[in-house]
Amino acid sequence: MTLRSICLSLFIILSLSAQEKGSWVTGKATAYGTDIARMQTDAVKRARADALNQAGIVVSASSYRLQSESNKAMNDYYSQFTEATSRGIITSERNISISDPVRVTGSTKGTDKVFQVTAELEAYVVIPEGTTDPAYTVSVKTSRTSYRESEPVLLEITATKDSYITIINVKNDSIQVPLPNVLLKENAVKAKKPFLFPNGFELYLTVDAGEESNTEEFIIVATKEPVPVMKRENGAIIGGELVLPKLTMTELSQWLASIPLNQRCTAHTVLTVVK
Repeated sequence: MTLRSICLSLFIILSLSAQEKGSWVTGKATAYGTDIARMQTDAVKRARADALNQAGIVVSASSYRLQSESNKAMNDYYSQFTEATSRGIITSERNISISDPVRVTGSTKGTDKVFQVTAELEAYVVIPEGTTDPAYTVSVKTSRTSYRESEPVLLEITATKDSYITIINVKNDSIQVPLPNVLLKENAVKAKKPFLFPNGFELYLTVDAGEESNTEEFIIVATKEPVPVMKRENGAIIGGELVLPKLTMTELSQWLASIPLNQRCTAHTVLTVVK
């Protein structure tokens, strides 16, 4: 994701705290494939999703973002995270362990080796108090779901009540906050009036080096009151592009956990970019 415009340099340090009431649970999961680094990442994601399930928060598998190399739908933690935020959030993790890869099978020619890795972790799962506001929803639309790198992306966001919008971007386990940012600090929207992002500059998706395509997820969080993720201005202009600091999943989770259920709602969309 690239936002092109002009601005001043700024460095962000994020510090979040939340009033939490939850419990520690253990999550465990296994991933299979040939790319060891990706398998390790996938196993940890699945272990997080398993921890949510162990805490009694049922989340469904999302197959539209990522698939395992055996072509079976795999659990994608970020999509599940978006789905589960009204029922439970992981705000801290500890004792994360990932096993060494173990060969489990291979082709008859012996050229394609398939391995498995297992991840286990302890997650602190917070169950939000209260209930959601059924009349409070937010939606996000784009003209299509696939773009080329040279094509700008425009998000159309609509909330049913007057709101303050925060946009979270997720790509390859990297989490950023495109809105609000150092250029566009105003994130208030009127009820049922479409809000277009970006405004005054352009948003482009990018493909990683060596890849033919990538996916990026945009999570839209609407709140009834302004609740900033960043404690200082968000972003820096480097080479004519707006560069955003990165969040951890824990920091994002803690921020969401601090907002009462009846004060927030979420939506998300997954976009593909090709060269």
